[in-house]
Amino acid sequence: MNDIKHIIFDVDGTMLDTSEGMISSVKYMIDKMGYEMPDEDTLESFVGPRIQDSLVRVFGLEGDELSTAARVFRDHYKAGDVLVASPYDRLEDVLKKLKERGYVLTIATNKRQDFVDALMDKFDLSKYFTKVCGTDMQGRYTKTDLIGQCLDTHSEISKNQTVMIGDSAYDAIAATETGILFLGCVYGYDFKTSEDVVKYKPVAVIKDIKELLNIFE
Repeated sequence: MNDIKHIIFDVDGTMLDTSEGMISSVKYMIDKMGYEMPDEDTLESFVGPRIQDSLVRVFGLEGDELSTAARVFRDHYKAGDVLVASPYDRLEDVLKKLKERGYVLTIATNKRQDFVDALMDKFDLSKYFTKVCGTDMQGRYTKTDLIGQCLDTHSEISKNQTVMIGDSAYDAIAATETGILFLGCVYGYDFKTSEDVVKYKPVAVIKDIKELLNIFE
């Protein structure tokens, strides 16, 4: 990992535990739209992906109904649930030390830009990142698009010197699509074991965010 210069972080399940607030707003949306409430595992699967992707996957929504359900979720989420989150243990210490060691840190998250900005402000984390890339108001940007924005911001750093850190297949696939390296987390929401990650050919798998300090020495 000695050649790495640019580290791109996911947010949900990688930097922050946002499950309580996310699931609260998902349940509100389901009740408001009159859908059948899924089991807890399915509800947890809403944490991380774009809300549209989850609504298509779980309820098969499309067109105006998909747009309406996504809007109901976001309106309720931004009213308060967006700030119901907690950083993983020693997150800020890890970010501070990585920055001190000279790594460029950016964020690529499926969270809407204003949502992730609010979270970064709440926990005073913006100062560690040169670029925070969230999705647009309509949720059109994919994780691949967002990683691309991070790469464009630091075009002086090559792709083989860049790694994406995330807890989901979305992160791994987007890293592959953009031609960068991937490091998988198994303490978040999607990946539960190292075996879940290895098929994506990660450069490493971590069970705790503090392990990053050993990997990026």
